[in-house]
Amino acid sequence: MPATLSAFSEIAERYDGFIFDVWGTLYDGGKAFPDALATVRALAGMEKKLLVLSNSPRIPAVVAERLTGIGFELSWFADIVTSGGMVADIVGGRKDVAAQSLGERVLWLGRARFPDALPEGAFTEVAEVGEADWILNAGPENPDAGIEEFEPLLAAGAGRNLPMVCANPDKSVFHRGARQICAGAMAERYEILGGRVRHFGKPFPEIFARCLERISLPAERVLVVGDNLETDILGANRAGIDSLLLGGGIHADDLAERPAQRLPALIAEHRARPAYFAGSLAW
Repeated sequence: MPATLSAFSEIAERYDGFIFDVWGTLYDGGKAFPDALATVRALAGMEKKLLVLSNSPRIPAVVAERLTGIGFELSWFADIVTSGGMVADIVGGRKDVAAQSLGERVLWLGRARFPDALPEGAFTEVAEVGEADWILNAGPENPDAGIEEFEPLLAAGAGRNLPMVCANPDKSVFHRGARQICAGAMAERYEILGGRVRHFGKPFPEIFARCLERISLPAERVLVVGDNLETDILGANRAGIDSLLLGGGIHADDLAERPAQRLPALIAEHRARPAYFAGSLAW
């Protein structure tokens, strides 16, 4: 079982760097968690290296603007890394063999809501799955959409064996208390239907390697802080980085009552083991 913390300050001196998730960790989709804001400010004052890691399908500059809008100072962070930023960089720039093998015509899911996952003009956008060479999945246009609404499109894409690039492996988030599906849920369904998916973001190793490179610290001197066992904690485990699970985010309903009894079952279910657990990110 992870060690339960009563205050984040208990472990602040153990690490030189901290990698923070955003949604469910630093803010609720609308405003910053006051305790999280105070904790990040305190760590910055200790001259710790801090990095933001988000499964947002938006590029880092957009996430940076959002963070400053809710009270965080960019000077506190060494860098911001996002799954959408990696898609824009690697796929948009055709920087590896897999990206170079993609065809020219892309069906971009979530284009109006997430317009920066590909650089302008990097590919030719099409409107129908029958015209596409591959699918860019940034998430649903309508945040209140259900996965069943995408079944015909996903089935058609899988039937044509179109590769999919997923710009956000999160399956869902809580936005001001309401659960909404993300690109990860659509990608999961696509794989069940037989489709091929390349995922950018947590829990996949590529994005954690980029974070360690950007923060310029060895894995053993870094702590990942997040609210999601399936992405934040599992990804940290795979990268050999210690992690802190917060109970107030995606697993809030499961951990609302008797977290000490419920947490072992959740850890076993997701096969992800945090080093620490706390109810919130309180200093």
